[in-house]
Amino acid sequence: MAKPKVAAVAVLVAVALISGCGKTRKEFERQLDICTVGENNGVLTAAAEACGNALDIARQHEFPPEEISDLSYRLGQIERRQGNFGEAEFLVRASLDFEEQVADSAGVASRRVELAISLAGQNRWDEGAELLTRAAAHAPSLAGSERKDAMNALRGYAAQAKKQGDSETAERFTSLALELATE
Repeated sequence: MAKPKVAAVAVLVAVALISGCGKTRKEFERQLDICTVGENNGVLTAAAEACGNALDIARQHEFPPEEISDLSYRLGQIERRQGNFGEAEFLVRASLDFEEQVADSAGVASRRVELAISLAGQNRWDEGAELLTRAAAHAPSLAGSERKDAMNALRGYAAQAKKQGDSETAERFTSLALELATE
């Protein structure tokens, strides 16, 4: 007689878990929508909060690693735009680690560029220059805003190299930026 009760409880638990997963995904999507609206309207504090909430949900509920990577990257970009370079570095590094494991060349290049920008914001030019050099091989695979970010980062690093008296690096970065602009 106890077996039907156990089965009924198991079914109820399964239904609750399934419906909870739907609610979790729905809340995740809601937070992403808020993040997008915040980004599009320049309300970066709200965007970062909502994106952070979505990232917490994704981690807690073991969403696919590529979703977590993309969200870490996106939140890193938002944090960088707010001047929170250390937090941006942490988030983008986590995303870069994943992208390197799956060998997504465009993903790796975009994350290296973003990380270089965050490092520049922390006055860590040498580290950033190394990342940009490593990103250069895959930079032609970038498109849209990621390509524009790469060109701007290369130009900024070229200016910094010139300021430090490293004309060879300055010329190399300037040349790479021009290549991206003309392709």
